[in-house]
Amino acid sequence: MKTKIIFENQNDCAKDKSKEFEGQYMKSILLALLEGGKINQAQYDECKRKLKIN
Repeated sequence: MKTKIIFENQNDCAKDKSKEFEGQYMKSILLALLEGGKINQAQYDECKRKLKIN
């Protein structure tokens, strides 16, 4: 399953906040998938690494 989320930015401040929000949003989706049993810990770690999420 591949999902692409596109955020449009209006200015530099919005751009910074959008990137921060995007990272937190993707992290929460991955965590929900992990807790729901849809992915395992190795897949979770790999996705975080590929998405460069801390």
